[in-house]
Amino acid sequence: MTDFSVPQRMSFGAFVIYFLKYFRIIFNATVIYLIFVIIKSDEGLAHILLNTAMLIGFIVALALILASMAFFQIKFHVEDGNIIYRHRLISRATTTIPLDRVHTLRTRQGLFYSLLNLRGVLFDTLAAKGEEIELILSESEWRSLLSRIELQEKPQPDAASAAPGMPPPYVPSLSKKFSTGELVMDALCQNHLKGMAVMGGFAAVVLNRLSDLPDNAVEIMADYLETHYGSFAVSVGGLAVILAATYIFSLLFWLGKVILRYFDLTLTYDNKTLTFSHGLFSRMTSRFNRHKICSVWVKRNYLEKRYGLSTIALRQARNSSAEKEDDNLKIYGRDCSRFFLEWWLGQEYGQESDIACAESGKGVIARSLLPDVIVSCAAAVVMWHFGLYLWLILPALYLLAVIPKGILTMRHSRIILRESYIVINMGRFAEISNYLKYDNVEVVRITRTPFTRFTGRVTLSLSTTGTTFAVRSLREDRAMRIYELLLAPLEH
Repeated sequence: MTDFSVPQRMSFGAFVIYFLKYFRIIFNATVIYLIFVIIKSDEGLAHILLNTAMLIGFIVALALILASMAFFQIKFHVEDGNIIYRHRLISRATTTIPLDRVHTLRTRQGLFYSLLNLRGVLFDTLAAKGEEIELILSESEWRSLLSRIELQEKPQPDAASAAPGMPPPYVPSLSKKFSTGELVMDALCQNHLKGMAVMGGFAAVVLNRLSDLPDNAVEIMADYLETHYGSFAVSVGGLAVILAATYIFSLLFWLGKVILRYFDLTLTYDNKTLTFSHGLFSRMTSRFNRHKICSVWVKRNYLEKRYGLSTIALRQARNSSAEKEDDNLKIYGRDCSRFFLEWWLGQEYGQESDIACAESGKGVIARSLLPDVIVSCAAAVVMWHFGLYLWLILPALYLLAVIPKGILTMRHSRIILRESYIVINMGRFAEISNYLKYDNVEVVRITRTPFTRFTGRVTLSLSTTGTTFAVRSLREDRAMRIYELLLAPLEH
């Protein structure tokens, strides 16, 4: 087992992974062209096979060149609590990352990684995304590196007070598994427009592939659709069926994304670190320390509250965590917010009394409805311009339908100061609670508007290294009281 004390390259398996990645990228970029050439070719089968073999050979050669450049440019080792990269071929660069500055340690293990018994390891710090470098390590190398990191994280005992011959205190690690059935159930309780977004992304990929087709192929498809346009006409009932089918497909896309990413979600934890492992085909892990969490985000919509479910996210500093890939890790399923809050805030967190509290006023309703009013007015103007007077009822009904959203936004919006932590409630149809410690607050701001002298309402903003929270339309005297209380811990 290597100790990473001297500069070294990754194993040959890493070169294979690089090759497969570049081969897939280049092949995906040329596959549409390859299919079109085969279909439209007037040459014999032997000539088609020869051209195909030449194209695949070119792809293999180019992938080998790019994989070699990626593989041979990186050397790394661990020295004095730092992991040091030497990368780039021409203008050599050295990147040093102190292991105690790592906010999240992520690994990914897709199909080819698993076949070769490898892991992709990424270190998330507060640096920019461009500084991120992936190490592809064998399982034994990963375990060795992880032990070095854990050793660096352990507090060093005072030599004068440490008893001779006494081992360090043992802190056992525990595991917690999340039910797949509850994952699916909670995924179905989410905003189903997310499925539309996922399906739209899939459609964008398909359209991007179609744009790679030669112009004459696109013209042939357009002429065909124009010629047979009449046969595509549908009735109102048929349109309803199409919309229902679209909704079902979007729901399946959303559910598929959640299952692929969060299947078999397993948590390993002790009193200092959390490690999540999840994914159906590509296993991902996220490991981070307790003291580097900025806030805990808990969401419960109507369906989640009815069935005892919740959505939870552990927020970290901006430019760290999985925000670089897709989204922060979200935990769908049975409501386990109490477990995470007890782990982060302490088991007595629920018994703390309120020090101060401020609730939002009616100004939040107007602010939350402003975008809907603008959209509805614009739609009404367009309909009026084209003489569609009967259709003006649609923007009017839309405005009536979103009024409850503004009322719920006001009811959910408040800030509560407790003895050792802060709770910021927000949300529209769903109730969202953000928990953060006083030590995580970096900036506190009071914002007044020209209307404050008439309404007596202000906006209170709190910023951490990861998120900014704004609680609007607070009574000025209560907001100032909270402002002064928050400044007291910041001065120490």
